[in-house]
Amino acid sequence: MSVSQAEQQILNSVPGLSIGSSVGRYGGAGLDLLTVENPAGHAVIALQGAHVVSFVPAAAKDVLWISPNAVFAPGEAIRGGIPLCLPWFGAKPQEPDAPKHGFARNEVWTLIEASVEADTTRVVLELRDNAVSHALWDHAFVYRLAVTVGKTLHLDLQIQHLGTTPQLHSVALHTYFDVGDVTQAVITGLDGTTYIDTTQDSKPRFAQTGAVQLSGPTDRVYLNVPQYQDIKTPDRTLKIDSQDTHCAVVWNAWHNADKIADIGPGNYVGYLCVERADAWEYSPTLQPGETYRASMTLSVA
Repeated sequence: MSVSQAEQQILNSVPGLSIGSSVGRYGGAGLDLLTVENPAGHAVIALQGAHVVSFVPAAAKDVLWISPNAVFAPGEAIRGGIPLCLPWFGAKPQEPDAPKHGFARNEVWTLIEASVEADTTRVVLELRDNAVSHALWDHAFVYRLAVTVGKTLHLDLQIQHLGTTPQLHSVALHTYFDVGDVTQAVITGLDGTTYIDTTQDSKPRFAQTGAVQLSGPTDRVYLNVPQYQDIKTPDRTLKIDSQDTHCAVVWNAWHNADKIADIGPGNYVGYLCVERADAWEYSPTLQPGETYRASMTLSVA
């Protein structure tokens, strides 16, 4: 475990915070995990990627899905939870060999703040540009993710572009929801929107009519979506609220997951990704000094 003196002071000053290793809980070579616990809820965040891997409201089960084959090792993206995809989503434009979904999810973030108010705990993690990021993205920046844990889980991501020229970004809060059986999960809140079917080479666009229920491999980018979506399963409803992002990515690899080592045969059944994002034509171009924000709240009904 590698915690700075400043981080240790924060841990000592706020009840319900601790940092330990993923070894024993998730296996792998081991990553530092920040546990946030209070009477209303419990969350676990990997410092690598500021990656929320678990959120459990009091007297409930985990909202998030982690693959049984997920790899918890330095430099490896974690399959499941809420990866942060930035400063690009998917492949990097004009550089297909660059890491998919950006570098932020593979970098170690720093705990810079924590506080408690009533039954909620707020922690803030930060990533600044460095030698590793400059090799992939030659721009100065400050990324901050505030995570508020209670009865609900609230994420507030801020990107401050400190480069000298305007720069295109794309961002996703790549949430894997634990739905038990994806074939029985129904997404509402996307009726009437347009989606891009990225499983087809031509990337055609279609109008969504009614609720969304998956029956095979799916990778769709819904555009200009409403603030709210619900995922209804036989035993609960998972609720998504994001007023300042414009897209929702719906993804499940289905049987294609047999070829994805960190998902594995049959494990696609347990998850459904509904990711709030700003991508495609909604990707923001930030001016020098400009700050972009993406927030999301998850709850259970």
